[in-house]
Amino acid sequence: RTIHTYEVNGAFYLIDASRPMFNAAASNLPDEPVGAIWTITANGTSPQNSNFSASHLATADNQWDNPTAVSAHYNGGVAYEYFRTTFGRNSIDGVGGTIISLIDVTEADGSQMDNAFWNGQAMFYGNGDQAFTAPLAKALDVAGHEMSHGVIQAEANLEYYGESGAINESFADVFGTMIDRDDWKLGEDVANSFYFPSGALRNMENPHNGGNSLNDPGWQPAHTSEQYFGNQDNGGVHINSGIPNRAYYIFATAVGKDKAEQVYYRALTHYLTKSSQFADLRLAVVQSAQDLYGTTEVQAAENAFDVVGIGAGGGSGGGTNDYTPNPGEDFILLSDANHAALYIFSPDGQAVANPLTTVAPLSKPSLTDDGSVAVYIASDQTMRAILFDWQNGTFEETTIQSDPIWRNVAIARDGSRLAALTDDYDNRIWVYDFGLETWVTFELYNPTTATGGITTDDVQYADVLEFDFSGQWVMYDAFNRIEGTFGNDIEYWDIGFVRVWDGSADYWGDGFVEKLFNTLPENSSVGNPTFSKNSDYIIAFDFLDEFAGEYYVLAANIETGDVGTIYQNTTLGFPNYSVADDFMVFDATAGVFDDPVLAMIPLAADKISAGGDPFVFIDQGQWGVWFATGERPLTGLAEQAAFAKKLSLAPNPVADQAELRWQGDAPVGLLRVRATDLEGRTLWQQSWQPATDAVLALPVQHLPKGVWIIEVTGDEGTAALRLVKQ
Repeated sequence: RTIHTYEVNGAFYLIDASRPMFNAAASNLPDEPVGAIWTITANGTSPQNSNFSASHLATADNQWDNPTAVSAHYNGGVAYEYFRTTFGRNSIDGVGGTIISLIDVTEADGSQMDNAFWNGQAMFYGNGDQAFTAPLAKALDVAGHEMSHGVIQAEANLEYYGESGAINESFADVFGTMIDRDDWKLGEDVANSFYFPSGALRNMENPHNGGNSLNDPGWQPAHTSEQYFGNQDNGGVHINSGIPNRAYYIFATAVGKDKAEQVYYRALTHYLTKSSQFADLRLAVVQSAQDLYGTTEVQAAENAFDVVGIGAGGGSGGGTNDYTPNPGEDFILLSDANHAALYIFSPDGQAVANPLTTVAPLSKPSLTDDGSVAVYIASDQTMRAILFDWQNGTFEETTIQSDPIWRNVAIARDGSRLAALTDDYDNRIWVYDFGLETWVTFELYNPTTATGGITTDDVQYADVLEFDFSGQWVMYDAFNRIEGTFGNDIEYWDIGFVRVWDGSADYWGDGFVEKLFNTLPENSSVGNPTFSKNSDYIIAFDFLDEFAGEYYVLAANIETGDVGTIYQNTTLGFPNYSVADDFMVFDATAGVFDDPVLAMIPLAADKISAGGDPFVFIDQGQWGVWFATGERPLTGLAEQAAFAKKLSLAPNPVADQAELRWQGDAPVGLLRVRATDLEGRTLWQQSWQPATDAVLALPVQHLPKGVWIIEVTGDEGTAALRLVKQ
């Protein structure tokens, strides 16, 4: 095998700088390559432990007698070239990011690891123990599978749970078998036949893989009639992937691998979103076949999904909820540039409380949705609250926690919970529930694609906290570090979500962690996240390009993966949405001397891009939080799901006219039905008041071809169904 290495000061390193993506100007070799294929070793340590450390693989004569290292490095190059030459893709992340492989990774107890996984930054390869007879880096399809997770996360960012997670795993298998395309098996070069009867980890042609049930290693369902609905394996992500795997095998056998891989890549990059389900996958593949080819390929795609039991019908439409804006009077709570006090201003810049309190804040305040309670950490590190009586125009200050150990706090929108951080600067979030009157801690980690729930322990500490609309998840930003012996550690900030409450059980959550971005551009960080006031799938945040030294306020639609630029800044912005989501307030600088200011900027209808020019709101202002004093229902997730289940679309895809069906157990109030594109623009809308079982004809013949969202809003919530117009 031919591999590419890099020589620095007489030593040869497993750094491949020969590819078009290599950025010599941004690289500091050998410790900080940018746009390279880089293979390093974990030296028999585990990323689950705090002593995990990586180091270079190097020789003095460019002779390599480490077959595991050579295989990992070579396979990284093969996978890179596959995506570049087949799809014109510039590395895993699409923007020339370095491909990092770590070999000689062990379990937390020091034993050999029967696993390989992607953690959002790198591939980690174990040496095999019982299920595998050789290091997993040896297998090209395993390497291709893990690197493909990076592509999947950079594009659709499919949620790693349930059917979305199974689609995630299936796409990694699809590309893994296309990179190593001589058969339909995965892991056959390293699997132990005494453990896997077929001699392979998985088989896309026959997902049963020599087994008879879930109790047999390597067995997967081949049809939705065998689908797993339990909680293990993140809701069956590695189990149920066998169903779409077989669909791909059937489709590729009918149309050829060359066409099939193009169709699936287009489905991934154009149609699938974070919460896509099996029905959405069918719609995406069928539409992509139509986009690229014609009737024969469309029929082959439809047949493949029919065979595995994934029928035609309305897609899930995504996990998106929109809420009516708070009807109360709106204000902006802010601090000054020295963080010496807190103030309240009206949106037109009139002082309402100047100051509100002279207790200096250490953290940016957090408010309930009705503006009745604000919490923050004071400069003496005690936890404080301000209780507002807006009807009488009074407020009361109080201390929640007098121990001087705190550095940040957030309150749930309904006031039911607090989330807080201590000055220990560790990877724990403290959560207090006022109903249970108890504190519980949740440890932060970085999730991986490994079977068995392996996580990495590179989260050092969180900084900014905010509850989601349901009060079940806490959004945070965190500082991460992968320690190395080769100079600078790999360090970055990212944004995550931890499930702290289980709404169905009305008790503590399981601490499950998801990430906003599983792959970040080279030398970049994100932080200071905040939710839109009325859309639970819209988030604004700060972005730092560390190489260029540039700051941006960005916003993302976390369902579609679209990211927009709000403002190129000169400092961290700590953004916050207005009550109507039509403006954003953020920290900035202005004038010859870059004086600190609190700025505003109008937003476009998509809420993730600017709608006009920024302007200074308050000189010397900082940490603005826009809020309102009214009350509104924030429909729970369970009610939203129940509402959505009563709606369906057929036929789908459609050419002329589709039917929206309501199947409820009682008459429903007036519903608003509208068709929007994926950026939220409305093409038409109408009102509808169905009986217990009713059908509404949708005049979709005038819609342009593509994917549309049929959004239905009523007293019970909002549902969105994905419709493909042919």
